[in-house]
Amino acid sequence: LGETGRFNGEDIVEIIVKQPATARFIARQLYDFFVADEPQVPAWPYTPPNNPEAVELLAQTYLDSGYEIHPVLQVLFNSDFFKNAHYSKVKSPVELVVGVLRLVGDYTTELGTFPKHGLSPVAIQTGYMGQQLFNPPSVEGWHTGKEWIDSGALVQRVNFAAAKVGDASLPGVRFIIDRLAEQGPTLSPEVLVDGCLELMSVLNLEEGTRRALVRHAEGQGELRHGTPEERRAFEARVTETMQLIVATSEFQSG
Repeated sequence: LGETGRFNGEDIVEIIVKQPATARFIARQLYDFFVADEPQVPAWPYTPPNNPEAVELLAQTYLDSGYEIHPVLQVLFNSDFFKNAHYSKVKSPVELVVGVLRLVGDYTTELGTFPKHGLSPVAIQTGYMGQQLFNPPSVEGWHTGKEWIDSGALVQRVNFAAAKVGDASLPGVRFIIDRLAEQGPTLSPEVLVDGCLELMSVLNLEEGTRRALVRHAEGQGELRHGTPEERRAFEARVTETMQLIVATSEFQSG
């Protein structure tokens, strides 16, 4: 790297952080982690970034700041490419499983203060989806992004999420059912779909996907919850709508 002398460990680090290649590598890693999935690292010497301008901005900020990460993160989090990055990353199995558990409230005791017993089988689920906790396939770690998705893993992801949101006894699911019921004695199919999307924090759904969900709901007509029988049907239709939502690409990404 054009340096000579009797170097100690800190000297070596100083030499490395000055290299433009270091700035570009760190910038691309941060973009990949916080903004949008990039190709796998071994392909980087041959594949340009998805957003070269964004990576160059982060790299130059790193160099201009004297090799500090804090200013780079400030620029990243205030950027339009970060704020507008909806559904640009496929959730890892751990992110998916933890997100679903938080959504349905199935991870603490009834008092809500401690993790509940019996979470080990849930951790095993991530292995079925391709991410066995604490056991990456190599020192490189897991390949991320779209490589999380294949036919088998996708079935596992959807089945796990659908089973959880389909359980009306779970507190998070009950919360969504009750919030929707508070909107009035009857709900139109559009209100059902949009209410579930909002309460599940699935924003900016593709319009074609939303229309398909509404058409499915319209096939069963308006929702009511005045009688015990109507209430049971109401709960079933809400959980069914939630199960369809967790199967969308928008829910599987983030």
